[in-house]
Amino acid sequence: MSEIAPEGVEGARQAAVLVDYQNLHHYLKGRLGRDGSSADLAGHLFKALRDRLAADDTRLVRGRAYADFGGLDDHTRHVQRTLYLHAIEPVYVPATMHRNTTDLQLAVDAVEMRSRHPEITTYVLLAGDRDYAPVVTALLAQNKRVLVVGFKEHLSPYLLEHTDAGEFVDANDLLPSNSLPPEAEVGTPIQTTEFEEAQDPQYEIDYDALEVIEKFFGQYEEIYLTPLLRRLSDEIGEVDGHDPKSLVADLEECGAVRLERRKGMPYDYTVLLVNGEHPAVTEVREEIHGASVQTADDGLPFEDDAEI
Repeated sequence: MSEIAPEGVEGARQAAVLVDYQNLHHYLKGRLGRDGSSADLAGHLFKALRDRLAADDTRLVRGRAYADFGGLDDHTRHVQRTLYLHAIEPVYVPATMHRNTTDLQLAVDAVEMRSRHPEITTYVLLAGDRDYAPVVTALLAQNKRVLVVGFKEHLSPYLLEHTDAGEFVDANDLLPSNSLPPEAEVGTPIQTTEFEEAQDPQYEIDYDALEVIEKFFGQYEEIYLTPLLRRLSDEIGEVDGHDPKSLVADLEECGAVRLERRKGMPYDYTVLLVNGEHPAVTEVREEIHGASVQTADDGLPFEDDAEI
């Protein structure tokens, strides 16, 4: 566990900072673009946070940052060096296909630290995810001061409701002015794409994937990728090494579909667009012409096992 050398007057309050660096990195990277360094900006944020606490007679004594550092698109050594310079220990938490687990490890460490280090009276959570609301509640129940630091436009309102009045700090106020470009509107394409040149799909199973797309999502101009992958998994599964992601990649390569990233709140998301002029798409649509997809009142397809 990283510990910062004592500074300021003896008897100052002690604080621990726990950083969801996975969350922070992706937010900063989304704002900065490919050429920006989220690690450099995070360094400014850590220093400003430490100075703010010192002005409040609070000494930062322990720090941890959680992420799947090997999967970040910033240079891993540069990220870790930035953290060490600010006496924050990098904690490697591998991300799975289904979810980011940094929130779970951070929550476990916060509860354990509360028990082992009663001298720590202030906890700083640099995160903006709703998953941390139970952690905030648990720490407050033990008479700990909890300071939530995050970008207000990115912060979960639910998490903000579970902090004491005045215990939220907008991270924008800790950064140099004009260090981040203006936020794009929700739904704005982050990077536009074009369909590849139309070719025949490589595998027969690719036609099965197109059939699933048309049958369950054909009424939408843009298809959210995550529910589509779940549906492909349910309907087709993994056959001869073809999992849902590889099926989508096959369809991209032959020009039948394309993927685009969209600005979201709090997280960006990916949509799939179908090339209606692609011969394979036309063939699949003709095969299922006349078949209807039962929909709920909200326009979304019913699950096969949904109770009506």
